[in-house]
Amino acid sequence: MNALLEIGVEHLPARFMKPALAQLEKLAAELLAEKRVSYEGIQAFGTYRRLVVEIKGLADKSADVQKEVKGPPAKLLKDANGNFTPQSAGFAQKNGIAPEKLTVVQTDKGPFIYANVKIKGEKTVKLLPEIFTRLVTGLEFAKNMVWEESGLRYGRPIRSLIGLYGNKIIKFTVAGVTSNRNTYPLSSFGRKPIKVSTADAVAYAELLRNQPQPVLVVPQERKEALIKTVSNEAKARGYQADLDENLVEETVWFTEHPVAVSGDFEIKFLTLPKELITTVLKKQIKMFPVLNKKGELEPYFIAVRDGISVNQNEVRDGFKKVMSARLSDAVFFFENDKKEGLENFKNKLKNILFLEGLGSMYEKSRRTCELALWLCDKTGNTALKDNVEYAASHAYADLASHVVYEFPELQGYMGGQYAALEGHKEAAKAMEEFYFPLTSASALPSDIAGQLVSLAGKMDTLVGNFLIGQIPTGSEDPFALRRQAFGAVRILLEKNLPVSLKELVDKAASLYPAGTPDKGLKELPGFLGARVSLVLEQRGHQTQVLAGVPDWYALPLMQVEALVSALNTVKTDTAFAAVLEAAKRVNNILKKAEQVTAAVDEKLFELPAEQALVDTVKKVENQLAALPATTDKNGYLARLKTCTAFQTPLENFFKEVMVNAEDKAVRQNRLALLARVRACLAQTGADITRL
Repeated sequence: MNALLEIGVEHLPARFMKPALAQLEKLAAELLAEKRVSYEGIQAFGTYRRLVVEIKGLADKSADVQKEVKGPPAKLLKDANGNFTPQSAGFAQKNGIAPEKLTVVQTDKGPFIYANVKIKGEKTVKLLPEIFTRLVTGLEFAKNMVWEESGLRYGRPIRSLIGLYGNKIIKFTVAGVTSNRNTYPLSSFGRKPIKVSTADAVAYAELLRNQPQPVLVVPQERKEALIKTVSNEAKARGYQADLDENLVEETVWFTEHPVAVSGDFEIKFLTLPKELITTVLKKQIKMFPVLNKKGELEPYFIAVRDGISVNQNEVRDGFKKVMSARLSDAVFFFENDKKEGLENFKNKLKNILFLEGLGSMYEKSRRTCELALWLCDKTGNTALKDNVEYAASHAYADLASHVVYEFPELQGYMGGQYAALEGHKEAAKAMEEFYFPLTSASALPSDIAGQLVSLAGKMDTLVGNFLIGQIPTGSEDPFALRRQAFGAVRILLEKNLPVSLKELVDKAASLYPAGTPDKGLKELPGFLGARVSLVLEQRGHQTQVLAGVPDWYALPLMQVEALVSALNTVKTDTAFAAVLEAAKRVNNILKKAEQVTAAVDEKLFELPAEQALVDTVKKVENQLAALPATTDKNGYLARLKTCTAFQTPLENFFKEVMVNAEDKAVRQNRLALLARVRACLAQTGADITRL
């Protein structure tokens, strides 16, 4: 039989919904396991006004269980006359068994009396009131309200409860509300109850869908209806809707029956930058922009209301007034910003703090500019210096603008717009994309100037935060340092920039004033290394071999990737695997040995295996010397494969030769031979002993 719980609430914020439904499913599973009630499945769904969970195929009763209960020490089982003592008899009575059924079990603390108790299962119908009550009260929300005498803290006030087991009502009370079988229509269409006859999610959803004002209680159904209604409104005008994924998701959670309402706005608003218009529409007033086939904005909007209305024109006019007011505000801010100009905004950065102890955003701009110009020199892009200097020195200027104050998500983009309006079109793109990538997988800045400026800003931020000990721990990362590090690594790697992370960090740190306290910069290499590993993994590499890249921190990342790729290619080769194990043995012997000072003297060889190994060493040394000193994958592969020649000579050497011979000269000679083997292996660029 199925059970169904509905928690009727006042309007929950959209961001509360997914976590609440996930909690319902998890908590239901935990409670049923605790009560030993089997079931076939759990499904949570709902809207901002009703959280619903269906439990399918519930057993009629909880499972019986055998339980061993520990009692008094074994010496209290019987008295001197062989009779059960008062203690053992009382223990047996307490657990509902005869004293004769008590057993003695040897434990770590000696023998004790045990009762083997069978706990009978209870009928599910008797357990459900407690399960439902705990399901309701066990939900946690980001913010809570208190509205009635019991003091229950909840996301929004509870106004109704449904508890059903089959077609039977399960009675329970939470926050002064007692369960029944009544749910309610859309909030704007009265409070006449809708009776739910049975605990079946399909029938429940169909009941609400078939109301005069339908309620689409299943989220996926609501999403499909939303996309369809919005798309149709756009198509009716000959265009397409900008179905922003985040806005679609949010709208699904603040509607029960999404209905699109389209309208137009004044052409003059299209003089605003595109992202400013779409931000006002999407973020502030939750409306979908309308685009033509070229992706350009058209002077229309699509709003979404909850439910069908007979006075659609009045609804449209209301949406239009709100939209016009917000876009008029945007025009006001934008025009004022244009009058003030980027240079004034840049100077205002002197009054904006970067981080406590690290000066102002103006000082950060200067460091970012200097680091970006240094990167121009390091990467051979000196011709870009003028554009890079302007972009880097003004990259943060829009933080002082009126538009970015109102719409922080437009930082960078607005700076680029203002730069273009002021005639700095070549630097504008770099400023617009300064904060790219916005997510771990999104686009990088599109040109080299933007990449260098963005990289400089990210590295200054990372170094500054680590200098003052502001290091992410666990899930805490208030300054998005993981994302910034991820972006920096991606720019270096994907754009093949010939700069190492160590060089970047050292240069960025040197730009901070002398005397700046260092509370955690030594932690930055490890933090960056974790991002390097993740990016390489995303690019298809098995990153376990990263351990075999000596001092990866001091190498350009394109070189690190080439060596990782080469190691992944050869590691499955049988000959390389044998050399790898032998190399570890060579390394361990040399670590434990006295200092190796002698050169190899072939006259001191006593066994053929020694001569065979030195001959191989000479051969490999010559081959390595003849190979070009390239640092691409093929160059590393050639050197690694050359060293597979050591497989058989090393195997025979370790079978036949005792390195630590009693004769010191012989011992030193053999150690010197192994040292030459190690030197050959080091010329591959990898430290294979760390794999």
